[in-house]
Amino acid sequence: MKVLLLTPRFPFPENGGDVLRINGIARYLRERGHNLILLSFSETDFPNNADHLYNKTYTIKRKKWESTFNALCFFIKGKPIQCGYYYSKRFKDCLSRILSVEQPDLIICHLLRTVPYIEMLGAVDKTIVEMTDALSKTYSYAKKSDRFSIKKYIYRVEQSRILNYEKHVVKNFPKVVLVSQGDADYLENKIEERLPALVVHSNGVDVYSGKKEKYDQHKICFVGNMRTLQNQEAVFLFVSKIFPRILKAVPNAKFHIVGAQPTSQIKELACDNIIVTGYVDDIMDYISDACIAVAPVHIAAGIQNKVLVSMGCGIPVIMTSLISKAIPELKDADNCFIVDDNTLFADKCIELIQNPDLRMKVSQSGKEMVMRYYSWPMKLDGYEQFPLL
Repeated sequence: MKVLLLTPRFPFPENGGDVLRINGIARYLRERGHNLILLSFSETDFPNNADHLYNKTYTIKRKKWESTFNALCFFIKGKPIQCGYYYSKRFKDCLSRILSVEQPDLIICHLLRTVPYIEMLGAVDKTIVEMTDALSKTYSYAKKSDRFSIKKYIYRVEQSRILNYEKHVVKNFPKVVLVSQGDADYLENKIEERLPALVVHSNGVDVYSGKKEKYDQHKICFVGNMRTLQNQEAVFLFVSKIFPRILKAVPNAKFHIVGAQPTSQIKELACDNIIVTGYVDDIMDYISDACIAVAPVHIAAGIQNKVLVSMGCGIPVIMTSLISKAIPELKDADNCFIVDDNTLFADKCIELIQNPDLRMKVSQSGKEMVMRYYSWPMKLDGYEQFPLL
């Protein structure tokens, strides 16, 4: 089968959960003998080579002035701003040519941002919308942020627009994919009816196969693309409310902020005890010797890839209850720790640092859980098939 994948961001390097997700889907499809065509926006004239995964690759360089102009136009029309930001006539024309020449059997739209093109060109019937998360749910949490951020206000404006578009998409497309049952339930409750097109294919993860046998007792990691509000909020919360208490008990503790595109405010956090890495070539290799992975996330939907990646490396994870709900196999004090109170969060970090036996028990249990329940082939089984509506 010939499969066309549309992505708003070029999927290499793999520096965020969104590209890890779409490439995980692509690998699953490739291993089943499907022919893959990629059409993607790119930030550069010469993006990374994708030929090892995709049979054919088409790219359109995104122009920032064009994105800004179209975002403003969509805003005025009451449509999702992000769909306007990723709208381009050149992308639409290229897609039209590909549909005519390649005649794909299946189209996969990665995120809502690419969906308008399919509606404009009349290819809805053979399209899977890889929505991944219910963004309107994520954006509804933006009001919890107590920091000034332009993204916080954009999220507030976008929330109702995105929810309306999500409702439209799940009612009109033959298959819409989310990564968590919680997000599917959320949308069904908003629409107040059963949605047979809505299907859950959770995230998978690769288990770390490196040879680092020792861990750094003082290394604490946070993993995530730092362009997003939810990751920025989590980092600032940890640095201001949790890490100072840890340092009083463990003065040599080091907090590693591991993720691409850190803002200037994130970079300013760097000091003797805080390392801001920016993009790293291999996230698993970088964090594999960490003592703890932390995820004090209070703005989120779907499955947080940072949790599965860390567990796949054999690192115990301390997280909030909000993001634990998307992974039903998590068990507090068994394969992870689930903590919402900042003081208790810090105390649990200290306990893991000072108790190697407890750390080993939790890390082994977490890795076993990932290996048993979160392989990509298991989670994506039947992805390319449409549900019976």
